[in-house]
Amino acid sequence: MWIVTLKNRYKFVDNYKNPLTGKFQEVSCTFGKNNREVRKEAQRILDEKIRKKLTELKSGNTDITFSQLVDKYLELAKKQLAYNTWYRKKTTLEKIVNEWGPNLIARKITSQYINKYLDNMLYNSEHPYANETVNAYKSCISVVYDLGIRYGYITENPVNNVKVSWKSQSQKRRDEIENKYLEDDEYAKILMYCDENKRQDLKDLFIWMYNTGMRVGEVAGLQKKNILEDKDGHYFARVNGSLIAIRNTDPDKRHIKTKNAKSFAGDRDVYLTPETAQMAIRHCKGKKANDYIFKNEWPTSLGYWNESKINLVLKTIANDKDIHKTLVTHIFRHTHVSKLAEQGWPLNVIQHRVGHGNSRITRQIYLHITKKVKNAAIQRLNDFPDSDTILAETKKAEKMKVI
Repeated sequence: MWIVTLKNRYKFVDNYKNPLTGKFQEVSCTFGKNNREVRKEAQRILDEKIRKKLTELKSGNTDITFSQLVDKYLELAKKQLAYNTWYRKKTTLEKIVNEWGPNLIARKITSQYINKYLDNMLYNSEHPYANETVNAYKSCISVVYDLGIRYGYITENPVNNVKVSWKSQSQKRRDEIENKYLEDDEYAKILMYCDENKRQDLKDLFIWMYNTGMRVGEVAGLQKKNILEDKDGHYFARVNGSLIAIRNTDPDKRHIKTKNAKSFAGDRDVYLTPETAQMAIRHCKGKKANDYIFKNEWPTSLGYWNESKINLVLKTIANDKDIHKTLVTHIFRHTHVSKLAEQGWPLNVIQHRVGHGNSRITRQIYLHITKKVKNAAIQRLNDFPDSDTILAETKKAEKMKVI
């Protein structure tokens, strides 16, 4: 290490040999003082910088930690994923790093280690996790290793050999579909609660999601300029982004609209029912082009809708109205799918309307509803008049004419 004197500062410099070029490269740091303690700290910083540089240049089985890989993945993923998706992955991965510790070398973590970790989550006696949650953890670990392989830090992904002992959920899967959407009386109870508590703003939000299948963030992000009319006089909402809240920022700058919907399939035009068309006209009145048309009237809301807080309200409604389902905003989206399926809409048309490229839940609700409609139709065949009955009634009518 050597020291370069600057104006009121000291630059501490060291070098290392780049294994790809064979040439020496420099790293540096600066301090306002030059004493024994500062030199010691400067050397530590430079050694760490050199270690990181060499780690990045090496290919294969480096000693990069899982925690370091997570940092690299999150930095890249933030540029690729929708904010809320990225934040969920960030929260999950930070929890894993906190439980595993920051010093585990990625290449030394075995499939067995990960298997025990995930199985313990599933069968923990105090707080067991659902299969879906554990699978999300497994997926997060896997994408971090995939990045490590692509960037040459490691050569293998141990998650490929993980075999989780999934819980049997056959009964839950049979029950879960009907719990994913609302029956008419349950939907009515939710609207009744809004009326009783004088929350027309909340009622309008629920009605809109029920009628359009839009995500709550998509509805919250609708601006006056997004409500359009085609040449035949039909109104539609152009979905081209979602309103999201950026964590840990100034409240006045926290809410922003994304440039695109959650997924590629999410950017779409949603034609409105007569009910929502009238609602759109009413909400757009007196607003400017960039104004959001659905305003949260709750005093502390700053006028914006927050999904997690709406879910808390829905939980209150479920308790108050004795609705035995997990009420979250997505249930209106699923209910819309069920209504379209009842009307006989093709699955691919439904998927396009709600902005789903490929959704297991949408597909299962569609198949469930169409099967119910089919079974009801089959039951009605029992009342289909048979030929002998028609013939007998016709003969009877003829005789009555003769008399």
